[in-house]
Amino acid sequence: MRIRMFRYAAIVLWVAVVLVAGCQTIQFDRPHILSESDWPTDGRDDARSRFVDASLMPPLELAWKYNANAGFSRASALRLQDRILVGNRKGEIHAVDLETGGGRGFKQLGETIEGSALVYEGSVYVPLAWGRRTLVAYDLAAGAIRWQQRGVPFATALLGHADQILGVDLEGTLRAFDVDSGNEAWSLALAPFQTFKASPVRASASSAAFVDVKGRVYNVDLDERTLLWTKELHAPVYETPALAGEHIVLTTTRGGVYVLHAGTGTTIWAWHGRETIRMGAPAIGPSSVVVGATDGYVRSFDPSSGALQWETPFPDVVSAPPLIVGEHVFVGTLGTSLQSLNAGTGEVVWRTEVDGRIKSAMAIADGGLLVLTEPRWVLYFRPTRDESIQQAEGGTP
Repeated sequence: MRIRMFRYAAIVLWVAVVLVAGCQTIQFDRPHILSESDWPTDGRDDARSRFVDASLMPPLELAWKYNANAGFSRASALRLQDRILVGNRKGEIHAVDLETGGGRGFKQLGETIEGSALVYEGSVYVPLAWGRRTLVAYDLAAGAIRWQQRGVPFATALLGHADQILGVDLEGTLRAFDVDSGNEAWSLALAPFQTFKASPVRASASSAAFVDVKGRVYNVDLDERTLLWTKELHAPVYETPALAGEHIVLTTTRGGVYVLHAGTGTTIWAWHGRETIRMGAPAIGPSSVVVGATDGYVRSFDPSSGALQWETPFPDVVSAPPLIVGEHVFVGTLGTSLQSLNAGTGEVVWRTEVDGRIKSAMAIADGGLLVLTEPRWVLYFRPTRDESIQQAEGGTP
């Protein structure tokens, strides 16, 4: 009898181990092939424009809800093929079925993910802000870690350039790693022991701009590995900038919006509100620069002149970057409200309440809106249909 019970217990344990091991794997067929509908990094691409030339007409309804087990950084979820990838502050990457919201696996890669992961050349590269691992390359076809780095952590998004992955570590050094081996190819000390909160933005085909918390902007030639120019904004910068044509748009914690020429660093225009206002990350539309702020206003500026086109007040802080989709601007607040504004006038055309505060960026996937809310929810909204709303909750217990 005891032998039978032992065998039964062993079988149950073996099945549990197999199931857990299966959950801790994320695999894709041909992950190196990206389509126009994929969202491989925060902001969709490394210009961080947060603009999609498509139509997403409100009202929207909740299609599904997924439990990601922990809170998120300020970056958006990613989309690859038929799945959503989302990192949390427990160091996990979750894969979620885009159609149903069901879990399609997860992987524990480290301790804390603060910067956006990057899907590049068939792998997802994950910056880690704490713990023994600091950068992990996870092969999406093999479902296994390709390589990992230890040393100084990374708290901002990564860039892919040629056959390298680049990031600024927490000691202010720009580091480049070979995508295949993980070996460090080169490094450039931008601001020794200075903190970088804002993620890098592509400034041209061969250069990228980085900005530290004190407001100093560095434009780096990624091929020549040299500093092209620097610019002092004389105000702290914590939010990720965006590229608008030949211009870099930056915001400060003292109520400022700056537009610099990407090639020279020359100031094209600047707007200054009250110094007590902390401006959020910008979104760049065809004829607007849209920015939220801690005073509860969302403002739209003319990208050429800096003229204020409209401003719309909300009762709560607007911390998350806006997302411009065609003629609509989607805005999330720390008061658990999701809104859609007319991009031309700023008029609120739709709103709904969600579970938790919105402080992370949003993304578009398959004609729907991906929203991350505190403390652990991934929400997917689709245009309203007559059919009943699907709801699916996934994730590990």
